[in-house]
Amino acid sequence: MRDHSHHIELPREEAVDEMLAALPEWFAVPRIEQVPLDRAVGRVLAESVTAKADVPSVLTCCLDSIAVRWSDFADLPAGDVPDTSGWTRGVEWEFANTGVAMPEGFDAAVVVEHATVSPDERSVVIHAAPSRQFAGTRAPGSQMQAGNVVVKEGCVITPDVAARIACAGRSAAMVVARPRVAFIPTGDELVPPNVPFSESHPERFAARGRVYESNSAVVRGKVQEWGGELVPFDIVPDDREAIRAAIGRACAVADIVVLNAGSSKGSDDWSVEVLEDMGRVLCHQTNHGPGHHSSYSLVDGVPIVGISGPSGGASFTLNFYLLPLMKRFLGLDPAPVRIPARLASPFPGSSMDDLMKADPASLPGEQRPAEATEPGSRFYSIRFVVLAAAPDGTLSATPVPGKAGSPQTQHANAYFMMPAGAGDVPPQAGDVICVELRNPQL
Repeated sequence: MRDHSHHIELPREEAVDEMLAALPEWFAVPRIEQVPLDRAVGRVLAESVTAKADVPSVLTCCLDSIAVRWSDFADLPAGDVPDTSGWTRGVEWEFANTGVAMPEGFDAAVVVEHATVSPDERSVVIHAAPSRQFAGTRAPGSQMQAGNVVVKEGCVITPDVAARIACAGRSAAMVVARPRVAFIPTGDELVPPNVPFSESHPERFAARGRVYESNSAVVRGKVQEWGGELVPFDIVPDDREAIRAAIGRACAVADIVVLNAGSSKGSDDWSVEVLEDMGRVLCHQTNHGPGHHSSYSLVDGVPIVGISGPSGGASFTLNFYLLPLMKRFLGLDPAPVRIPARLASPFPGSSMDDLMKADPASLPGEQRPAEATEPGSRFYSIRFVVLAAAPDGTLSATPVPGKAGSPQTQHANAYFMMPAGAGDVPPQAGDVICVELRNPQL
């Protein structure tokens, strides 16, 4: 049995901080590319956008209106309307439509709802006066002025931001290149999900004892949702040299590598030893379960995120450890977003709670003892909740029974890191806790 006594365990926040501090300089220098505006939504703006021209470029009408001259109203008592029975279109009044330049010589607008136009559209009766000169209009440059910054760099381009860039006269944007994220699934037991099931041909098909590889689906979805480009690798067997070769190839083509087999301790788990040989392991495990055997390493300056477990646990460990790296690459704040919510009911007990409170000598042989490399370090149990608006307008968090990936937790939309040590008191119904979204955005 290999010696794992030297494994480094770090709290989640400390692990992320250490990795961010250890990143090479190139990681923080964004690659910039130009993309058409119709493909820019979801990208991070790398250069501020300036307006090509004043918007609007001339005095413009705000609403579908009747254009008038303020001088015909200025000397009347406030709100009074002059006799318009003799007014002629094109002389004393004219139509003015939303977003269109005001007709020459006219400087105020009365909405069409306050006017009665003759059937031949030559005369008009106005029922309400404009409040001031230029009422109902927009001044030249009132929305944006030529040369002024209209969208600052560093923002994620939403549809609304894209529209503002278009209003500035730009059809393309300079954005941060998508981080390339390589994903390497490892394990002799894994087969692709499109392989048919057959017990009679275990060497060729998904027979007894084989597992369909599912983490590629969750990694791909999250990488794409977070503005990255996935570099998929084929399943790598539990072979030391095969893992070494795959990591080397991944580091040569990717900005970030996700290795599926974080730092587990099975007899055929070689990832940790390979990573220690090839580079620097910052941590072998973290202080929460599920996902305890998540790791961080650097090989040739490329950060490697080690995730373990099936997709249910891999999903939130990607939130914990991959998302901060992608945000840092894109120039965004890597800190997790935590949302306060009132606990609707107590959390049900779990085997994790029992484990953390138990005397190690009393544990059955099939149960892994609690691990902590630092005296007094805290361990957390990941608990899933449904986050929803309560009748009083606050947010409530309702605990969901079941483990990560179980059918019971599929409808949960958030989770809570609950202290699970012997001296920790679980939160009670009515307490305010801080949760994180199960599917966080950039």
